[in-house]
Amino acid sequence: THFLSACFLCRRRLIPGRDIYMYRGDTAFCSLECRQYQMNHDERREKYALPSKNDAGAVGETVAAV
Repeated sequence: THFLSACFLCRRRLIPGRDIYMYRGDTAFCSLECRQYQMNHDERREKYALPSKNDAGAVGETVAAV
């Protein structure tokens, strides 16, 4: 339960008995604001991520089932 000891974003200590806000399974946050900031950050990163080498050939390709 090491991931429940501090907020992933601001590193504030998470206090037993108080609300803990989880994201993506094992990422704990001290507040809705910290969790939302991380969610927005991840969304921007995924939206503007460069395509991987595996994705490069798939752009504009049409695949037909045989």
